[in-house]
Amino acid sequence: MTYKTILVHLADVERAPRLIEAAVAMADRMRAHLIGLAVTPPFVVVPAMDGTGVTVSVDQHRDAYQADIAALKSQFIKGTDGRTFTSEWREADAGFATAVGTIIEQSRTADIVIASQQDPAWRYSSMLEEPERIAIESGRPLLLIPNSGKVAVPPKNVTIAWNARREATRAVFDAMPLLKLAASVNVVWINPEKEPEVAGDVPAAELCAMLARQGIKCIASQASAIGADVGHEMLRQAQAFGSDLLVMGCYGHSRLREFVLGGASKHIMQHAHLPVLLSH
Repeated sequence: MTYKTILVHLADVERAPRLIEAAVAMADRMRAHLIGLAVTPPFVVVPAMDGTGVTVSVDQHRDAYQADIAALKSQFIKGTDGRTFTSEWREADAGFATAVGTIIEQSRTADIVIASQQDPAWRYSSMLEEPERIAIESGRPLLLIPNSGKVAVPPKNVTIAWNARREATRAVFDAMPLLKLAASVNVVWINPEKEPEVAGDVPAAELCAMLARQGIKCIASQASAIGADVGHEMLRQAQAFGSDLLVMGCYGHSRLREFVLGGASKHIMQHAHLPVLLSH
């Protein structure tokens, strides 16, 4: 069980080296095919202010971003040159659609997608980086690389956020290639007392038994948190365990035209300082 096709989305020239380093390390260990992807931002459609109903398409930002795409390509080629695994560079154009929609289309045939945490200080972030939608809509696991903190791939210590739900289950099995490389795994169930019929006497005992059959050393633990503090507590647990990776289900849905991300998922995706593998 391994990842054989890895897609890394590169957007910001300043943060791209962190993603390339993680992607190259994973592809090297897995002997995988690594795809680097850059997406030209979509056109911006501005409604006329004169009441005519005519709209204007703005594309200056698209032209300006071409220099960034050239730089990203150069970084990717330099980072993969001379490696034993195979790699390819792809460029896509969001056109009048969305960048994340284009990324999702490209990701459907990858084993795992690597993308960056959003950075509100970067002007293109909201237009080009929507990791939560990749996690929810692509059907593929997402490895979120934080903007700060140490990135160790493959991880030595892993924390799993567990609650026996579908999303968490999917995340664990999607993360199996990385879990098998870890020295230790800590399975944390937050607030198991709220679901005693599911958690049982020893929360996560069945999951740890399954992982042990896979040759993965793990321990089961539990913690308490109130409401929106669940995400904060999970990050605290991961830090206390010395984790290099957090594995968790990503909870969210689309409602009419609004995308709604679960509170804990949102907090972790915004504030994580370690890589997070998310599945939906």
